[in-house]
Amino acid sequence: MVSHQTSSLVEFLRRSKAAYLDAVRTGDARDWTVVMGNEAGDLDSIASAIAFAWYTSKVKNAVAVPLTQTPRADLHLRAENLHAFELVKLNPDTDVLCIDDIPAHETFPSSKFALVDHNRLHPRFSRDNPECRVVSVVDHHEDEGLYKDTADPRIVAVPTGSCSSLVACLFEEHRDHMTPELATLLLCSILIDTGGLKPGGKAEEVDRRAASFLAPIASALQERAVIAGLAQSSPEEDPGLQSLHATLQEKKASVAHLNTLDLLRRDYKEYTLTPATTPSREILVGLSSVPIGFKSWLPRHHDFWSHTERFMTERGLTVLGILTSFRSEKIGKSGKGKHRREQMYVVRGDEDLAKGLFDALEDCEELQLKRKTFPDFGVHKGFGPGFRTRIWKQKNVDATRKTTAPVVKAIIEGRRGIANL
Repeated sequence: MVSHQTSSLVEFLRRSKAAYLDAVRTGDARDWTVVMGNEAGDLDSIASAIAFAWYTSKVKNAVAVPLTQTPRADLHLRAENLHAFELVKLNPDTDVLCIDDIPAHETFPSSKFALVDHNRLHPRFSRDNPECRVVSVVDHHEDEGLYKDTADPRIVAVPTGSCSSLVACLFEEHRDHMTPELATLLLCSILIDTGGLKPGGKAEEVDRRAASFLAPIASALQERAVIAGLAQSSPEEDPGLQSLHATLQEKKASVAHLNTLDLLRRDYKEYTLTPATTPSREILVGLSSVPIGFKSWLPRHHDFWSHTERFMTERGLTVLGILTSFRSEKIGKSGKGKHRREQMYVVRGDEDLAKGLFDALEDCEELQLKRKTFPDFGVHKGFGPGFRTRIWKQKNVDATRKTTAPVVKAIIEGRRGIANL
C-alpha cells in the first residue's frame, strides 16, 4: 500500500505505480481508485489524472493511481507532453502507468474509477465487472448525464478551456497540497488547451483563475520575478507564461518525423455508437486530431491510403474522421499564419451510412464544411474498394473535436437534438 505521506510528486507516482501493479498481481487491486483521462492521451488528460490521483490520496485519504490510456510505445508521439514531464523531472518510462503495463485480464482488476477529461467509462473497464463504480467525474466535455448517484465530486463544466483548470480549483481550499511540480504540469496543460489564455479564445474565467492560482507556485516559473506581480495582472499578459506557452506550442507542432500511422494515433478518440439505420448492431467510430494540413501531409506521405486502411481495419472501425488544425504558411499582420481546419471522413463497408453521414455533415451549420476534392490537395484519392471518403475545408475554425464529436454521434444515431444539424 502506498503511503499517504509521500511528499514528492515523482516519488508518489513511482510508489503508487509499483504498489498498484503489486496489488494487481496478488488480486488485491479492487479497492484502489483508478484515475484516468481519455484515450487521446493529451497533456490535459495526463496532468488531470495525475493531479486528481494526488488529490484523492492527500485530501480524500484513499489509495489511488493515475492511469494513462495511451500505450507505452505511443508516449513519444507528443513532444509537448515530454517537455512538460522534463520540467517536473518526471520520467515517463518509469513514472507513468500506461494501459499496457497492466497484465491482460478478462475482467479489469479494479472496480473503482475516477474519470477526468471525459465522463463515460469505456466498456473495457466495466465488462464482466459487476462491482464497477465511477466514484468521481471532473470534465469539460458534453455531459452524458451518467454516474449522478455514485460520483463525488461530479463536476462537468461546459464551456471550460481545460479540464486541468477544474482539477486545479479543487486545491484552492487545500493549498498546502499543491506542489511546484504539480502546479507546473497543470499550468502547461492549461496554456496548451487555451492558446496561452488568449482573450476571446478558448479560455474561460475558471481557466484564468486556475492559472493565477498555479503560476506563483509553478516550478517552471519560480525564478521569473514577474510572477510576483501576477495576482495584480492578467495571466495572459505575463511574459513568463507566454514564453512557456510558445515553447509548448512549438513542441506540439513538431510532427515532421511522424508517419501516417503515428499521426492518426497520436491524438485519437474512439466511440461505440448504434446507427439509426441498423439499430441491431454497434459500430466503432474514431476521430483523429492532426496538427498538419492535408496539402502538406498527403503529397508527402504516399502510404497515407494504405496506412489509413490498416489503421481502420486493425481497430475494427466503420468510420474514421481526420480533423486537421494548422496555420497557413502565409504570414499575416499578427506575425502568424491564419488558423485553418479541415475534415476528412472515411467509411468502411457501409455505403448507406457513408451517404447519410457525408450529407448531414455538409448541412451542419455548426461546422460550416465546404466540400473539396483530393486534387485540391495535390493528390488523387487512393483508397481501395469498400472505402468511401469525402474531404472538406472547415470554415468554423473555432469548432474543435469537442464540438465535432457530438455532431457525428447525433448524425449516426439519428438524433436531431442538436440544433441546425
